[in-house]
Amino acid sequence: MLNETGHHFDSARLSESHGVACGLLCRSPASQADDFMSLLASLHMLQQPELQVSQSLGRMFEVCRAQLDDDEFRFELYLPPDEDPLEERTTALAQWCTGFLAGLGSGQDGDVFDTSSEEVGEALSDLEQIARAELGGGDDSEEEESALVEIIEYLRVVTFMLREELRPASPHDKLH
Repeated sequence: MLNETGHHFDSARLSESHGVACGLLCRSPASQADDFMSLLASLHMLQQPELQVSQSLGRMFEVCRAQLDDDEFRFELYLPPDEDPLEERTTALAQWCTGFLAGLGSGQDGDVFDTSSEEVGEALSDLEQIARAELGGGDDSEEEESALVEIIEYLRVVTFMLREELRPASPHDKLH
């Protein structure tokens, strides 16, 4: 795992950081790794990181960009492996959504939460609900595992939908 001057980046923190990167890139596709690092600092998620941590997070940001730009839909949320306890993966998924919303809301061009279509509004509401997700305790049942897989797939689709809905129109998109 990444270490920041003695502070361990657990899987939930890494998932949240990945969510920030994804939200930032959906909102502002031209963002750079420095923008991402500044946003993490402003969110108090990263304070004066060691060079190795900065480089690792920068690579994560660029991988995120490449996956979001991939026409093959190979985008994956950065979450703990399936072998980890369901509770840990659910917490990391909630943190990913929290980070995504923070990254999405970081743009300078108005409030995405007030100016979007009904479809975008519903997706944002779903993200907010998932960000508050908790397991009720108990065993890692197949039903809960299946639900988690479905939510992850839904978030992959929502990420691409939001990216397309919120990306600025390019000059090539104009009808003549």
